[in-house]
Amino acid sequence: MGVKDIEHRQVIIIGAGPAGTACAQRLAESGLDVLILERRSIVGNPAQCGECIPNWGEVIGTFKNLDDHRWLKEYFDFPERLRLHRLDNMRVFLPSGKSYNFKLDAFAGHRLQFDGYLADKAIAAGAEVRISTALKNIQHQRKANRDVLVTDQGRFSCDFLIDASGSLAHVGRLRHGQDKAVRPDDQVPTVYAQVRGNVPETFDVFLGSVAPSGYAWIIPKGPNFANVGLGVRAGKLKGSLKDHLRTFCDDLGLEILSIGGGWIPMGGPVQRMVEGTTLAIGDAAGLVMPSNGGGISQAIISGCFAAETIVSHLENGTPLEDYEQRVRGSMGKALKNSLRSKNMGYAFMRGDFATEVILRCLGPIGGIRRAMECEKPLWVF
Repeated sequence: MGVKDIEHRQVIIIGAGPAGTACAQRLAESGLDVLILERRSIVGNPAQCGECIPNWGEVIGTFKNLDDHRWLKEYFDFPERLRLHRLDNMRVFLPSGKSYNFKLDAFAGHRLQFDGYLADKAIAAGAEVRISTALKNIQHQRKANRDVLVTDQGRFSCDFLIDASGSLAHVGRLRHGQDKAVRPDDQVPTVYAQVRGNVPETFDVFLGSVAPSGYAWIIPKGPNFANVGLGVRAGKLKGSLKDHLRTFCDDLGLEILSIGGGWIPMGGPVQRMVEGTTLAIGDAAGLVMPSNGGGISQAIISGCFAAETIVSHLENGTPLEDYEQRVRGSMGKALKNSLRSKNMGYAFMRGDFATEVILRCLGPIGGIRRAMECEKPLWVF
C-alpha cells in the first residue's frame, strides 16, 4: 500500500477486546466485511481487569430483555478450558475485617486465553484482525465527505466505525477531545497482579483505607493462584498504586508473579453512543458497573446490539440510534442503580470509621449485596 493509498472496508472496529470481537463475529456471520484494528501485538495481553467472567445466569439476572436472545445465550456458553475457577460466592470485607457473603454466578479466567478465544471465533466467522495497528488520528476529507483513519500501519476508510477501544475511547478523544458527552467520565486507575500463595476460594472485595473511594480484590484462579488488584479514585492514595498493591500482597503473604494496570470508567454511560455512522460499545461507551467495576457482560452485549443494528440498518433502514435505545433499555436501570451506589459511597464513606458504620448498617438489610449486584440501593441515613 502506498503512502497515499486508503484501504476501504465496510466496517472497521477499533479494539479486539470482548466488545470488538463479539461485534465482529455477529457482523461477519451476517455477511459483512469486517476489519478489527488492534494496537496490541497480542490480543488480550496485557489484561486490565480482575478477570471475573459472568455466566449467562448472572447476565440475565442483571439485565433486561435478554432471556430469549439465542445468539447471546450461545455466545456465553464458554468452553470449560477457559473456566479456571468457579466463583460461586463473593465476600465483601469491611475495614474491621467483618465480611458479608452473597452468591455469584461467574468464573475466573485468564484474559489472554479468553480474549484470544473470542478473537479466533470472530476470525472463523470471516472477520479480519490486524494486530500492532494503533489509531493515531482521524482526518475528515471534505471533497470525498469521509473520515480517514490514520494508523501506524496505513490509512483506512469505512462505511461504519465501531469504537471498541476501551475506557479511554480513542475515537471520541480524537474527534472531541475531553468532551464528556462522548467520552467516559470518572476514570479510575487500577493496578493488578498475578500472585501465588494461600488464596481464598471466594471472590473477595475489600473496602476502606486499603482502597479509598474504590476497592481491592482477590479473585482465585486455581490452586494457590489468583488475580489481586486495587482500583482507587485518582488522587485518593499518595504514592504509587503499585507500591500499595505490593504492600497489600505482602500483608496477605502473597508472592507477586507479574503486575499490570489500566483504567476503569466509573461515571456511567456516555451521553451519546451514536454519532453519524460511528457507534461506541463496551468501555468506550462507559458501560461499566461503577459499584463493582464489571464490564465484560456489557461489552459483549453492546457489541452484539451494535452489529444487529447495523445489519438491520442496511436491510430495513433502521436508524442507527436504535442501538443506543436498545442498550439503555437493557442495561440502563442496572447501570443507573450502580452509579447511585458509587456516588453515595463517594459522598459518605470517607475514612474507615464512617465506612464501617455505614456498611454495618447496610449489611444486615442487603444494602451491600444490592450495590454489588446493581440493584436499587437501600440507604438508611
